[in-house]
Amino acid sequence: MPPLKNIVPTAYVNRAEFFLERCRGRRVLHLGCVGFTDASVEDKVRLARESLHAKLSAVCDCTGVDLDAVTVEQLRAAGIFQNVLIGDVERLDDCAGKLPLFDLVVAGDIIEHLSNPGLMLDGVRRVLKPGGSLLVSTPNALSLPSFLRHVRGTFREGNQHALSFNAITLAQLLERHGYTVAQALTCHHALAPRLNPLTFRTGVTFFRAFPKFGGTLLFEARA
Repeated sequence: MPPLKNIVPTAYVNRAEFFLERCRGRRVLHLGCVGFTDASVEDKVRLARESLHAKLSAVCDCTGVDLDAVTVEQLRAAGIFQNVLIGDVERLDDCAGKLPLFDLVVAGDIIEHLSNPGLMLDGVRRVLKPGGSLLVSTPNALSLPSFLRHVRGTFREGNQHALSFNAITLAQLLERHGYTVAQALTCHHALAPRLNPLTFRTGVTFFRAFPKFGGTLLFEARA
């Protein structure tokens, strides 16, 4: 396989806004949609109501898949997340009888947690409609924030992270599993409570000018 040309992110966007805009009115599969497993039940319900999955469910025909059976059942008992199946994103074929074909699959900050990301990518291709797309985000190993934290000695990898990607390695993994990169971007999440709003706005301005240094990669890949 010939090497990919250099993949350079071309824009810096708000992650949630991008997902919602692309998914609006479509049939969407949301992978790893429960991300607050260590919280109390009360906090899980509160966080779920504010989550990306709740926002997606309000604008599109959304189905979720998550491995955390305890949390999914707790949320169902609270009357929410009824559209979430309990399942392993690396074994989507196990859910095949319960899943239709989808226009889009959203994998937000989950691929870095997996032992075998290729299994997820292969499973996603089998549940996408012809011409469908995978939207995938993951921390950018070559981001400026990560570099500065390394310099200061304050860098901390997520304790559940098993993998790390830059734009080129993520593109090569996607291509290896039958995808074509349609968009390469970086993105930011909502303003963290601990971050000064002025610092946040300054960072957004900088990364819009130099998107390849953004903290999170965001790719659209067509199957």
